[in-house]
Amino acid sequence: MKVTIGKRFKRVVYISAGLTAFHIGLSVMMSCIARSQYFLQLHNGQGIWNFAMDSTGYHTEALTLLELLKNGDYSGWWGSSSFWHVKWIALSYAIFKPNPLSFAPINAMAWVISIACVYQIVRKLFPDNHKLAVVSAMTFGFWPSYLLHTTQLLKEPFYVIGMLMMMWGWVCLLSSHKGIGYSMLIGFGVLLAYLHRTYILEPLLGLSLLGLTLVLWRSRRSWPSALLACILVVGLYAYVHEGDTLNKPRIQSQQESYLTRVVEWLENFVRKIAYARDGYIGNYPKAGRNIDTDVHFYSFADIIAYLPEAALIGFLAPFPKHWFEDGKTAGRASRIIAGFEMVAWYLLMIGFLYFLATGLVALQIRIWLFIFCTSLVLLISLVVTNIGALFRMRFVYFLPILIGGLEGWMRYTWSRK
Repeated sequence: MKVTIGKRFKRVVYISAGLTAFHIGLSVMMSCIARSQYFLQLHNGQGIWNFAMDSTGYHTEALTLLELLKNGDYSGWWGSSSFWHVKWIALSYAIFKPNPLSFAPINAMAWVISIACVYQIVRKLFPDNHKLAVVSAMTFGFWPSYLLHTTQLLKEPFYVIGMLMMMWGWVCLLSSHKGIGYSMLIGFGVLLAYLHRTYILEPLLGLSLLGLTLVLWRSRRSWPSALLACILVVGLYAYVHEGDTLNKPRIQSQQESYLTRVVEWLENFVRKIAYARDGYIGNYPKAGRNIDTDVHFYSFADIIAYLPEAALIGFLAPFPKHWFEDGKTAGRASRIIAGFEMVAWYLLMIGFLYFLATGLVALQIRIWLFIFCTSLVLLISLVVTNIGALFRMRFVYFLPILIGGLEGWMRYTWSRK
């Protein structure tokens, strides 16, 4: 038994080291090209590619934090940036040198962790299907657009890890596994996701409450762990909004009706969605793949009316007409890659529907995965008006489609033999 565990541990170490070395090598190659005279229209000549233009701003901010570190102002380093990953970029600059490539080892570790998380999720979903777990994890990690973005100075890799941890924990609890470790996994995952995208806290709170409801319905063995997970998420939400609660006037709070509170919540929801959407429209006025920038939300009815269009954009964009256009920032090659990826997604969506209808996974898990995917994709497509940004940001939300699609096609293929 010890020998088997030892061999398994060594295998994990070798695979992790190999993947890390591969990713660092890819980052070095990407950096060298982005400093050369080749493909000048696709990079800034200083190691950063145009398909990840946000990296330029993060690099500049990291240089500012680096000066604080050099001056010994550690509290300033910790508190000066609202982007958590920029703090670690600055720290890597201090340890090595102020070069985007200095962050490559951290990016590589984040990428390997994301692959490991996907592997563990699939192993919990399909304990007897090791092959599907490997194929799903490798497909996720080597998905071209995701892999390339993880070589830059973006916050997405760390956000993805948080979302994967949260999903891993709920899959385990919905599978009737119990343990404080799964609760902590969910709590830490939600915290990590929130630190990199603050708007995601409320949706993840809703998904956690849904998870608890489904556990009480069909997986009661794990209800204490699910309850603890929800307490952690609710506690984080209460801590974040403590100031809002204390500063909010409570005029006639005793007479406030339930209907009034619902209306107030809906109005606040519309304001947040409208403000975020208008922000994207204003911040990226000349982006190459903007869509529906003339659509604005003024009421809850406006959002409901736009949902069918948001679903089409969220799940199916970029559309075929976009695949062979010239990209303003990343060139035609990026559009062609996106086209190939979308063909793959269309096929996986068919397999995902087959998985939902006939899958061997418990009903409560399929419900949670479906709502996880659809709710988050719809939410982001209501806000993000640039297809390139939407394409990048929704990737982790498509994970249920990736896993379910692969399983559905594999099972369908085997059943036909």
